[in-house]
Amino acid sequence: MLRTFGDFVLDDSSRKLSRGGQAVKLTGQGLDLLCFLVERPGELITREEMKRELWPESVVELEHSLDVLINRLRSVLGDSGKTPRYIETVPRKGYRFLGPVICEPNRTKGTARQKWTRRVGTYAAIAILAAIVALLIVRTRYEKFVPGRRSSMSPAQSVR
Repeated sequence: MLRTFGDFVLDDSSRKLSRGGQAVKLTGQGLDLLCFLVERPGELITREEMKRELWPESVVELEHSLDVLINRLRSVLGDSGKTPRYIETVPRKGYRFLGPVICEPNRTKGTARQKWTRRVGTYAAIAILAAIVALLIVRTRYEKFVPGRRSSMSPAQSVR
């Protein structure tokens, strides 16, 4: 799924973020957090939900880690906690992704499949044409070197 917000495009399947067609460096938990927020625009997501999503196995208190991750994500997006464009802090509750998110299916898989099908079809057509040409060449050469089936018997002998 491609999720577009502002100048950014987030590709869920390839897990890549781009801005204006240029790749934006964001990996790991920062990307996980962005995907989680963008999937639920306008909705308050509690810090506890984020911790369960990002660190499901951890029993350690991860308040500081989540703060660092939010700040890193804001930095990548060119956002600010004081005047948020994308990530709003709801004090003592959690965070909310702001702005509209446009979702559309990722068409690159279909395009790759179409390219592959077209390529196989082209190769098959070339192979068939090559086989026809080879058969025509063999047939003309064969008739040139092997005389036609003419019987050396006279018609009276062949009647018996």
